[in-house]
Amino acid sequence: MGAGGAVLIIVVGAVLLFIVAIGVILIVAAGAVRLSGNNPKPLAWSGVGVLAVPVLFIATLVVWAQVTRDPDTIELDLREPIQLSSLPEDNEEFPGMRDYDSDRIDLVLPDGDRFEAEVDGVLVWSDDGYVTRVTFDRRAREEGEAETLTQEWERELGGAGTVEADADYSDHGRVRAAVLADPDP
Repeated sequence: MGAGGAVLIIVVGAVLLFIVAIGVILIVAAGAVRLSGNNPKPLAWSGVGVLAVPVLFIATLVVWAQVTRDPDTIELDLREPIQLSSLPEDNEEFPGMRDYDSDRIDLVLPDGDRFEAEVDGVLVWSDDGYVTRVTFDRRAREEGEAETLTQEWERELGGAGTVEADADYSDHGRVRAAVLADPDP
């Protein structure tokens, strides 16, 4: 997230806190009016209405984020068959494949070992509704990282996956890996 995003979050948070403060003041004022013997209902309902605004805003934001987001981490247990329909929805779904702009991958490999890595994207392939293969890649960010990352991923994946380096991609290359899943239910 850039500096502009952080400023936006701070501004929206400050506005929401201000609205909450107004709602609390109205409810406290309704209590004072009630103690004086007058009708507090208009002030109380106004306070509740004002407090409902940030609650509805945050609820709407959470629902919208769940509907439109790509998950930050793709987590899959490849020891058992996985239905494609059980995976998080995304914005790019093609027949037999889902494309995620995820930052991390967390796999339980078919042999029970765990593989975790920072990635630039994940493709989940399927056949007959079941996951058959997971591919992921990462662009090298500095000189020599592609070779180091290739060796690290090969060691961590063992025989469960294949790893290849593309030295001609970008300035420092890219590493791609694929792990097969057992699609038989």
